[in-house]
Parts: sequence; structure tokens; C-alpha cells
Amino acid sequence: MATIINNMYAKVYEALDEHNVDKALEVIKMDEFVNRLDEEVNDLAIENLALLAPVASDLRKVIAAIKITTDLERIGDYAKNIASFVITDGYINEDIKDDVKIMIDNFLTMLDHAMDCYNKEDLKWAYEIPLEDENINAAFKSIVDKVKTDENVDHVIAMSSMLRNIERAGDHTKNVCEHIIYQLKGLHIEFN
Repeated sequence: MATIINNMYAKVYEALDEHNVDKALEVIKMDEFVNRLDEEVNDLAIENLALLAPVASDLRKVIAAIKITTDLERIGDYAKNIASFVITDGYINEDIKDDVKIMIDNFLTMLDHAMDCYNKEDLKWAYEIPLEDENINAAFKSIVDKVKTDENVDHVIAMSSMLRNIERAGDHTKNVCEHIIYQLKGLHIEFN
């Protein structure tokens, strides 16, 4: 799922940069795969719960997997929302294209770190990765401040809403770290 989502964000940036509706439509189609994978994980989890009756750490692993895939599915929805922006609203201001690219790159780095942390079951890193969201939030604020100078109020609102999707994707990546901590230690941590 994370690989598909990574590809969705790379493609959605290209769609934004080039105002390419075809690439935006590809992102929307890719979201269908993410949704199906989420359902498959949920079905596997139910099967494991019913047939294997897992206890303690195994049960936490199943629960964490369900929660992580739910957050990944939501992150995919945000990419789909950005693609919809390309289709309906069209363009991003030239003076913020590089900033948007940096924001997306920061998010993708954070997501890659979270998934690597999950695979390595690295508890210490699960506590550190959420700090990376500060870069995404700072970029969001900076870009919104630049966009506010646009005289087209409707475009400012649409741009701000589109950018909020990237910012929220970072928040859901923090949730992934919370679920990793739960899986490894049984602790309920809240970074948001």
C-alpha cells in the first residue's frame, strides 16, 4: 500500500506541476487499488482473529495492521483529493511550485521512514519520526502565506484546501508511528 501511495504522490505532483488532467485521473484510479488493499488487510485480520485466536503481541500486531492500513487508505484519499483539485481548479501558482514539491518530498520521506520503522520494528525511531511533521507544517504555513496574496479568493480557498491534504497526510503518518508503538509495547501514544 505504501508503495502505491508513494507513487500516487509523485504522480499527483507531476499533475499539479504540468496541470495534467490525465495524470490526475491516474491517481484517482490508483486510489481504487489502495482501497482494495485496505479491505484485503481487514479480511486477513478477521481471518487471523477467527482462526488463530492470537494473544498479546500477536493480537497487537493484527490490530496495528488494521489501524495502519486505515491511515494509509486515508493518505491515499488525500492524494485523490489533490488530483481532483487538478481536474476542477487546475493550476498552482508558479511562485509556489517548488515549495509544494518540497512539502510533498518531506511528506514522502516521512512516510518512507514510518514504513521502514514498521518493517524494522524500531521503537526508538517510531518516537522520532513524528518530529518530521514539523517540516510539513512549516511548509504548509509558508505556502499558504504566499497564496494569500492572490487576488482570486476562490483560488486561494481551493489552493489552501488542496495543500491541507498534504499537511493531513503527515498527521496520518504520525498515527502510523503511534500504531507501531502500540504493536511493539502495547502503549497508547498520541502525537497529534
